[in-house]
Amino acid sequence: MTITLKELAEQTGATIIGDEAQQIQAIATLDKAGAGDLCFVTEDKFLAALEQCNASVVVLKPEHKEHYKGTVLLHKNPYYVYAKASQAFSPYPAPQASVHSTAVIHETVVMGKEVSIAANVVIDQNAVIGDNCVIGAGCFIGAGVKIGSDSHIRANATIHAQTQIGKRCIIHSGAVIGDDGFGFAPHDEQWERIVQMGDVRIGDDVEIGANTTIDRAALSSTVIENGVKIDNLVQIAHNVRVGENTVITACCGISGSTVIGKNCKIGGATGIAGHLEIADGVMITGMGQVTGSLRKPYTSYSSGTGITESSIWRRNVVRFKHLNELSVTVKKLQKQVKALIENN
Repeated sequence: MTITLKELAEQTGATIIGDEAQQIQAIATLDKAGAGDLCFVTEDKFLAALEQCNASVVVLKPEHKEHYKGTVLLHKNPYYVYAKASQAFSPYPAPQASVHSTAVIHETVVMGKEVSIAANVVIDQNAVIGDNCVIGAGCFIGAGVKIGSDSHIRANATIHAQTQIGKRCIIHSGAVIGDDGFGFAPHDEQWERIVQMGDVRIGDDVEIGANTTIDRAALSSTVIENGVKIDNLVQIAHNVRVGENTVITACCGISGSTVIGKNCKIGGATGIAGHLEIADGVMITGMGQVTGSLRKPYTSYSSGTGITESSIWRRNVVRFKHLNELSVTVKKLQKQVKALIENN
């Protein structure tokens, strides 16, 4: 596929310097770009590489426009322009409206217009599939599931009963949405299973990564609001709510009934305990350990210690065990110093 510079400028609001009819045939890095390619620069440190760049189009910030002699597309956020351009070059083939002969679809399913159903898909009773949806090979869509228009469910994803998915969502391969939350009641040193009777509700424009799991609620709903982006291998437990436009990166675990605000950024391998509140705009850096609520909005939080040599780490661990004793000693010394000052 190709896209013209004029089309890209109209989509992004960028300004063209050069030939608006220029055809963009691919996106490339600065060092490998050639005729027909588009590349972009977001940081000053990469400007020097433009001297050897042979791209047909370079996307730059307005203050950098003098650094490239060829055709330029100016925008305050070149990375955004790159993102929009990339959508014209998806490696996934354009879906064709059809239902594969091996698909098993219950007679009560309501199917929208121009839907693509691939091989070995199973869609259970009373499910609703919106217009222009794409259901990849081997997917299971449970009873009563509702999928909004223009959503893509990639191969081998599983959407369990009563789950609601909004418009323009992407659910990647291996994701499991709406399976049981982890609920057991202790009794006489054994565990009694609690049936999870709630559901999962996913808003519009949500993307959920490969092998991510989102559990159904115990009684009400697990909610993923509009615009949320979730990476691969994330676990979201029952009754969690994730606010609009929050981003959660790989290998995070979010325990039950925690409420995460809007526009948060949660770094990889972060663990969040249950029944907490995280304010809007909070940023948690990678491998964060969140054991209490974070109620101060638009604040960055970190935890843990950085990697160091094992021999040093072992000594630090030993000293860590004596921190309380050290704290008590310091307080005693402070009192003694204060007394000496007062007496003098």
